Amino acid sequence: MYNLETIIEETLAQTLSQSAYAYREKGDIEMSKKLYSDALKIEKRLAVDNQAHFQPFVARTLHAIGELYEEVNQYDLAIKYYKKSISTTKKMFKLNEKEYAELFASRYVEVANLCKRDYRYAQAEHFYNKALEVYKIVDMQNTPLTQVKMLNIYHALAIICREMGKVQETREAYMGLLNIYKNLVNDESDKYKPELAMVLFDLGTLYFEHKRQNKAGEVYLFALELFSYLYSKDSHTYKEILAKTLHNLAQIYTAQNDFPSALSGYREALNHYIELADENPSRYGAEVAVIFKHLASFYKKQNRMDLAEYFYLRQVELYTELNSYHEYEYDLRLAAAIVEGVEHYGQHTLSLYQAELIVARYEEKFLLEKIQSLRVEWAVNR
Repeated sequence: MYNLETIIEETLAQTLSQSAYAYREKGDIEMSKKLYSDALKIEKRLAVDNQAHFQPFVARTLHAIGELYEEVNQYDLAIKYYKKSISTTKKMFKLNEKEYAELFASRYVEVANLCKRDYRYAQAEHFYNKALEVYKIVDMQNTPLTQVKMLNIYHALAIICREMGKVQETREAYMGLLNIYKNLVNDESDKYKPELAMVLFDLGTLYFEHKRQNKAGEVYLFALELFSYLYSKDSHTYKEILAKTLHNLAQIYTAQNDFPSALSGYREALNHYIELADENPSRYGAEVAVIFKHLASFYKKQNRMDLAEYFYLRQVELYTELNSYHEYEYDLRLAAAIVEGVEHYGQHTLSLYQAELIVARYEEKFLLEKIQSLRVEWAVNR
């Protein structure tokens, strides 16, 4: 039983909190903050004698003040009060893990989301990982609702860790996603298969970008299997990502000297991109040009220079056409392709004048230096 003074103070704190919420709804942030602060002083005093009952009120009010500061974009103060709310919630969690686990984890996620939105990626990573720790402590990972929440956390971690260039942490986030999806995906339903396929593709791309070709190839093959299945159900939605997967696999096979598999991948990817370019040439024409570029390199690696030159010229032809419609976007790509032709495919140095005219309009020192270097080399070898 509480004494009369405690009952009165608790009632006063509740009244102040209700009034604070009402002023917040009206948009009077300053009055709302003042009333919440007054309520907080009373709740903290009451919590000294009865933590179990009054700490949840303290945590709630601290969180409400944090929300007020977030609304007016004062993120430093918002994070400060969110952290205070988390600290109080942590005490509640220690007293009763089962009852407060979900609240505790959600508080970490809320402040992590704010940090992510404000590009404070290191702080966001810290708080997302704290939320995951809570779920693991109370062994909640296997409940369907928690699995969905953990998926959101791992997705966010993958994004921010990739932005920070933290390769290992990004890989761990993808692996966390895969561990959950493998429990959610089944043969009877396609519900999670698109998400699983994209995670596999992103993980494969992470390996691909960091020159781990064998690992990238293994992961892309799993992604390809899923994308091929999804494409059979909905070709319009999955044509582009299927083409990307095939194209990346073809580049890996080329690096591994598996030329038959590489050629098959290039052909399939090219067919899909040509279909897409027929519908939207400005968007997908460049993708076709890139495959022509890689096919030229593919045949050059086998010393089949007639085919290498053929696909090189197709690349230049396509960039020239695209450049006529979108000059600014394709100027440097066309110039780079012309320079590449002189350097690798036996094209005459006279074509460098065209590239030089293009490059002169931009601050592109690398291409200018390459043009000059090729001219010197040509003069020496005459």
